[in-house]
Amino acid sequence: MNELINLDPTFTLSSFKSKVDNIFVMLHMALMTDNMKRVDHFINDDVYNIYNNRLIELNNNNERQMFDELNVKSTDIENVEIKDDKYVITVNLVSRYMNYIVDKNTGDYKRGNNTSRVERQNILTFEKKRNAKIQQVVRFCPNCGHPLDVNKSGYCEFCHSIYNQEDYDWVLTDIKTW
Repeated sequence: MNELINLDPTFTLSSFKSKVDNIFVMLHMALMTDNMKRVDHFINDDVYNIYNNRLIELNNNNERQMFDELNVKSTDIENVEIKDDKYVITVNLVSRYMNYIVDKNTGDYKRGNNTSRVERQNILTFEKKRNAKIQQVVRFCPNCGHPLDVNKSGYCEFCHSIYNQEDYDWVLTDIKTW
């Protein structure tokens, strides 16, 4: 961890853990609200495709995935790798939530657990390019220069260009849950 802190002056443990928690919750909210565009800039193509395919399956069955009372119990760094071209951090995140399916039109319960939160262990992998550009506090669209709220959407609301988070910061590249 100390080597990473020395190599990446923008890295702090507290902000990284907050980012991990935020991306985890946003990914689940994107699935629940049928809006993967909210998180596609925080995740790589593989993770996007897994969750988007799940969303397509739900929509084909006229269903909505629910994660009621979703929260993160703990976030612990398991491993840090420093490679020639990137940094890789593996995180063990323990979450709790009710996990069930409802009918998309009526909201009627179909299946799953809607009465009590279940604790789940999640192993998340994040990567950041070693030569990542320094991200300013106020972000601007690389296409048109319009101010961006990356936490809100990840795309320019003015010209609709995608803000490529991979060029600046940590991106979720793998997630396993049990």
